[in-house]
Amino acid sequence: MAMTTEPSAVGRKKTPHLQQWGAAYVMFLLFLASWIGQFIAQLIEVGNEARQHGEEFMMSEFWPKFFQATFENWQSEWLQLAFQAVVLLGMKHVLFKADAADTEQMQLDLVEIREHLGIPPRTEHEAEERDRIRQIRANEVPAS
Repeated sequence: MAMTTEPSAVGRKKTPHLQQWGAAYVMFLLFLASWIGQFIAQLIEVGNEARQHGEEFMMSEFWPKFFQATFENWQSEWLQLAFQAVVLLGMKHVLFKADAADTEQMQLDLVEIREHLGIPPRTEHEAEERDRIRQIRANEVPAS
């Protein structure tokens, strides 16, 4: 019985876990560091406020203020992120129009190079793309 292998798995090296997920770990550590920094700054602020009023520092008064500040911060960050996503989605046709034109020209150039060198398409998709680009070229009117 012949063994079959997945074409996508052939020739691929397995990447080490840290190399694959390292950026996520760094982002998580930065998040924790900033949250710990906020915790310490809030502790100092609430402690100073209690001393100014001649009161004793109590953790039971600290936690509500800490969580309120945390959630206010996260709310503003999420609102900002959502606004940026909406603006980018709304502007994508304007922002990425030049990139699409460059990509189309690059595809045309690659097809011409492959045809010139006599390199056949590797996949059915490449053959369809080649035929589509030939049709585009046939419809172009030469500049006089």
